[in-house]
Amino acid sequence: MAFALAILTKRNNVIDVMNEIFNNKRNRKMKRFIYLFTALTSLLIIGCSKDGIVSPEVVSDQNDYKLIQLPKASGMHVNTIYSDSKNVDGSIGGTLSLQGSYAGGPFGTVTVNSTLQFPAGAFSGTKTISMTADDQYCASTFQPGMSFAISGIYNITYTGVDLAGINPATVKFVYLKNDGTLEYPSHEGIIVDFATGKISVKNAKLNHFSRYGFVN
Repeated sequence: MAFALAILTKRNNVIDVMNEIFNNKRNRKMKRFIYLFTALTSLLIIGCSKDGIVSPEVVSDQNDYKLIQLPKASGMHVNTIYSDSKNVDGSIGGTLSLQGSYAGGPFGTVTVNSTLQFPAGAFSGTKTISMTADDQYCASTFQPGMSFAISGIYNITYTGVDLAGINPATVKFVYLKNDGTLEYPSHEGIIVDFATGKISVKNAKLNHFSRYGFVN
């Protein structure tokens, strides 16, 4: 009986040793698998981050946006459409600008001041470029429809606008596509000042032409 117990004990010891060896190998394989999985995941995350940085504009299918309205002109006057048009050689660049004002709104006067600057090499050939400020909304239309090799730099400031009910945190400067979707051009900041009815965007990058404006 004692001899049988000794053999059984040795057998159990051998089984324990084999289990430990098996577990050590399995752990090493598992560690190797976890390392490879982590490395691959890190590469994928880095790749996605680079892709996000490359794209300067984000497209949204939002269709419940509201353009910020301009105040109506006082008395019998009608809002004036302000525009500038110029022949621009894309290889040299050029600047369009417009300024305008009219009586109306909670501050007595509404003003608009905008500039669009094309750097040298923005597009090929010479084009007749027009920039028109909307007479009902804080928006502008650009013609002709075209895209640029180098972005145009756009600045616009309105004052005297009725900003009651506007949430500054959700005001966006957008490209309004014909299909109802929005693009958000990169820029250096939007200012909303309730004290003066001011709304503006600084150095927005326009990559193509159509209609741009402020939404909330």
